[in-house]
Amino acid sequence: MNDPGNAPRRDGTGAGVMLVLLAVVIWAAWLPATRIAIGDGLGAVDIAFLRYVVPAVMLAPIWWRIGLLPKGVSFPMLLAMLCWGAPFTLLTATGLQQASVAHTAALIPCTMPVLAAFAALVLYGERIPRERLIGIALIAFAAACVLFTVLKGGSTTDLPTVGLLLLASAGWAAYTVAYRRSGLTPMEAGAVVFVWSALFLIPAIFLTGSGLGALPLSALTFHVVAQGILSGFVATIAYGIAIDRLGVPRAASFSVLVPVLATIMAFLWIGEKPSLLDGVALAIGTLGVAVVNGAISLRR
Repeated sequence: MNDPGNAPRRDGTGAGVMLVLLAVVIWAAWLPATRIAIGDGLGAVDIAFLRYVVPAVMLAPIWWRIGLLPKGVSFPMLLAMLCWGAPFTLLTATGLQQASVAHTAALIPCTMPVLAAFAALVLYGERIPRERLIGIALIAFAAACVLFTVLKGGSTTDLPTVGLLLLASAGWAAYTVAYRRSGLTPMEAGAVVFVWSALFLIPAIFLTGSGLGALPLSALTFHVVAQGILSGFVATIAYGIAIDRLGVPRAASFSVLVPVLATIMAFLWIGEKPSLLDGVALAIGTLGVAVVNGAISLRR
């Protein structure tokens, strides 16, 4: 099993860009779509169930071939990768019951590269370049703007919700750091995360109860497509191929688009209007992510 992430193909750059843009748009739309799911009466377990069980079935040939415990992947590494599975969506969906899409976008996609960089520093001694430290400072300022909004009481987001969203970001960061050393391809890593999440969520949904059965067929179809097929399966496939075509650094740099796109979609789709301070936080956080991911270079 090889990780093609740092060895981009010379051909197919245009296709790689289109595929990574597709993944980014889907993941941005996932946040307002999750708010719609909550409004339709679905709980966090319902949303996670759709997000992981559907693609686990669709990617069955991959995880069946490599097994539930892929060769060369240690148990601690597997646990770290699974943090981007069911725990990530459960935390995010629970947080979205209180937080706005703008705050969620500022606290998860923006802070994830920062947490991943510090985790790599602590666990593996990877130095953080000076240029990336500037990006980290920008993201920290953006997070401080969100905290200021929370503390002054100008939104439905509260401090416990901020904690949930930062934990979700930490889970995504844990997956990122572990995946880079797993030796798995993007598709193999996604399949493993999906199947283990499904094994946890199938009994969980019976124990906690589900709101899926109360949905009309049209609404159920929408959520299956939005959560499972698009966000889970299509985005994973598209991003995996994009990494193969572009390499990890170039593909990851497109994540800078997620916060702004998610906020715009939330405004147009569900009428969620961000405040001026939210807009400032998103702009600064997006710039910080661009610097951390290398989409913008501050070197001469």
